[in-house]
Amino acid sequence: MKNKICFIPARDSSTRMKNKNVASFRGGNLVTHTIEQAAESKIFDQIILSSNSVEVLDLGKKYDIQLHKRLDIVDTLIEVIQMAIADINLPAEAVFGLLLVTCPLRKVSDIVNAYNIFEKYGRQNTVVSVKKNENPIQMAWKNINGYLQPVMPEEYGKSTRKQDHYDTFFYNDAIIFDTVQAFMDRTRNLYGHNPVPYLMPWERSIAIDYEFQLKIAQCLGEENG
Repeated sequence: MKNKICFIPARDSSTRMKNKNVASFRGGNLVTHTIEQAAESKIFDQIILSSNSVEVLDLGKKYDIQLHKRLDIVDTLIEVIQMAIADINLPAEAVFGLLLVTCPLRKVSDIVNAYNIFEKYGRQNTVVSVKKNENPIQMAWKNINGYLQPVMPEEYGKSTRKQDHYDTFFYNDAIIFDTVQAFMDRTRNLYGHNPVPYLMPWERSIAIDYEFQLKIAQCLGEENG
């Protein structure tokens, strides 16, 4: 039985940046780079590339992995995951590692370290890779009828110094670990309930949504390749 599964989703288009999932990176592209990282980690018994793109799936054919053709009607990533789990009939007790191709500066050691945390917690909590917010969300504004108003008025009024506010974090598109059974819980979102953080530094947490972010990742990737 294959009980440690890596799932790599890569759809055929993006609303912000066309064809970003097949963009060039370190002599290959974002999809092949992620496949090779998953294999190099030596954690997974099975690697699955899921896409609605023939071009993306063709990139996976030179590797010993499973290809999954997703439907265009599926919208959110959690729905993509749940559909693939049902289509492939993955065992409920299996470990399910999610690697997005849009965080290419993630290291293989990050995958291994995040998995070790998942095991440390007895596979009972989702492990989510995160980056610390550079600017405290307690100092954030929203636009109300043309005027800037604080999102968190009580916290906002305490101080304008960043260091006076508690740290906050967000998912950096790199890694998520959970079990297949937990991902099939229809009440969960992508991050599960009470997730455990795996903190990654800013320089490895560039998530690609726009062209300029790709250029930064490519430059850093060449420097550290």
